[in-house]
Amino acid sequence: MKLPFWFPTKHNVVWYLLFIVLFLLSLDFWGWGQTNPLILGLPFWVWYLVILTLATAVAFYLFSKCYWGESQ
Repeated sequence: MKLPFWFPTKHNVVWYLLFIVLFLLSLDFWGWGQTNPLILGLPFWVWYLVILTLATAVAFYLFSKCYWGESQ
């Protein structure tokens, strides 16, 4: 029986785990409603989401280079 292309294998399970962790980190259950402390005039959660967005962009870049590059 052939598994679907999206099913985790030992070669791509790292990508599944990485994106699941990034998704879980994006859920703001720990800082809901907080506005302190301010860093450069912005609340901490704004900086957290900027860093998380950059981490997600880097993860997608590495995913596209490593995983999709293998099929060509």
